[in-house]
Amino acid sequence: MEQDNNSSQTEPQEVFTPIPQARGASGGVRWLGLGWDLIKERFWMWIGVIIIYFIVSLIISTILGFIPLIGPIISPFITTVLAAGVVAIAHQQYETQRIDVDTLFFGFYNKRYLSLMGAYGISFLILLAGIIIAILVSSAAMMDIIYAINSDYPDEIIADMMVDNASGFTLFFVIIAIFGALSTAAYWFVPALVLVNGYKAFPAVKASLAAVKINLSGGFFFFILLFFILAISLIPFGLGLLITIPLSYTAMYGSYRDIFYHHNIGSQGNNGGIGGNSTISLNKTAESNIGKLVS
Repeated sequence: MEQDNNSSQTEPQEVFTPIPQARGASGGVRWLGLGWDLIKERFWMWIGVIIIYFIVSLIISTILGFIPLIGPIISPFITTVLAAGVVAIAHQQYETQRIDVDTLFFGFYNKRYLSLMGAYGISFLILLAGIIIAILVSSAAMMDIIYAINSDYPDEIIADMMVDNASGFTLFFVIIAIFGALSTAAYWFVPALVLVNGYKAFPAVKASLAAVKINLSGGFFFFILLFFILAISLIPFGLGLLITIPLSYTAMYGSYRDIFYHHNIGSQGNNGGIGGNSTISLNKTAESNIGKLVS
């Protein structure tokens, strides 16, 4: 990626790096902050984008729902490509300060949908493997409870059996939680890496896992904070979701931008931003090598 040699010494120069960088626990807060900066600059546009996204997703799911067996399986893969388009819009706004709604379909018309679907499939298989392992490990406890219920055992006996087998149920949910986290980690950075940087499915998943591995504390705080924000947004009849849902996408893009870009100050070649101490500016970004997306 070329740098602008005429940039002022105070202008951040952002350069994509395939090697993810550790940003520490404070990264989680910073990613949400960047996501909110994007939302507030184009507030009504983002609400419009998320409404269009849900309408199109609903139409796709409804149409495919009429296809027996295959339709419900294909539907999540199609809507995954559409969801990746929301991340592409965040990138477009970051680079150009504008939003084009048709960028929502960028994953379809740039022929990168196969990589997105492949990576989503890998993520799904990780979760499926966790479910199978959890069932196998906890099958004895579950079978005892199911047999007792089907045999019309008294409620007191069933309750005692559930207490006696509590460790088995706990192990079941722990395994599901671990593999669910791995599944999320495998796909976290995939949409941006595929649509912005042209990654294929396996390299994107590998890079995503590597980025999460060295940013566990930041990712933990990020999801804890995002969970509370989403919970609070449900209080006023769920209307807050019109803000917090796009925020979840823009904040995820913010994490990608922070972890996969060097932030060098001016033309001095200062690499201090690698340590995570620099601040990303929305209005002063270096030229991107992804001209097809922002043009």
